[in-house]
Amino acid sequence: MAESIDNILKYLKKKDIFLERKTFTSQIQSHPAFPSLMSIISALNVNYIYNYAIEIENSEVHELPDDFLAYVELKDNQSELVIVEKINTGYLINGKHKLNENEFLSKWNNIVILIDETLSKPQTTRNNKHILWVIVGLFLMLLIFAAYQINHFSFIYLLLSLCGFFLSVLSLRKIFGIENHIVNKVCSGNYTDCSLINDTKNKNFVSNFGDFSLVYFFSNIISLLLMQASHNDGALIMIQKILLIVIFPVIAYSLFYQIFRIKKICPLCIGIILVLLLQTYILLM
Repeated sequence: MAESIDNILKYLKKKDIFLERKTFTSQIQSHPAFPSLMSIISALNVNYIYNYAIEIENSEVHELPDDFLAYVELKDNQSELVIVEKINTGYLINGKHKLNENEFLSKWNNIVILIDETLSKPQTTRNNKHILWVIVGLFLMLLIFAAYQINHFSFIYLLLSLCGFFLSVLSLRKIFGIENHIVNKVCSGNYTDCSLINDTKNKNFVSNFGDFSLVYFFSNIISLLLMQASHNDGALIMIQKILLIVIFPVIAYSLFYQIFRIKKICPLCIGIILVLLLQTYILLM
């Protein structure tokens, strides 16, 4: 099944449809009908990918499009969902195995999955990856401007707020449609993913922590810039201390929830908490 899932994702990628492997795999494996075709179709439907699963006769194979997904026996007499492409000499399987028409018809089970990319509206696409670069660019411009306009203390505090804001955006990457393989790899295995905003079954307090921190750091950045414009550092420090007093219970409960309730750590949440602790240390100093 793992190879079939890889082939599905590669086929979708050819159609400019990009899904997160971990989430897509979980959607298939958690289906009651797993590992049947129904579990795959259900996962595609959940991700708003318009598809057709049909059974056709051998005589109708010429009516299929130039590429499609089909169950084909490749080894050990086991059928695997593969990418099939029509070529002059027959069919190309997964981009490397060539079969003539008779060989192909003897190895497939007449089940085909077709994808209509024009009607599909997946929740995550590559087109939104540029959001991260836009945010990084804006951060750099803001830091360059701030370096010449604000004092040393405010600059460090602003830098930490920008780091916290960036981590918060990553924690909510599914909302913004951001696909980052490095973050996906970090938030897997023995760790939990705090971006499960569309998974009501797995949604928990950790999933909402990014919401809280995003609002907090954004308000931090705005208040710091406004106070610096009015040269009122005392009011800025007082406001930040009040905000930290409010958010400390949230930090405590987040750590409690990760360690004792779900017994998994969210790396992005820990990064956000470290930023908050550093800001607290600076204020106390």
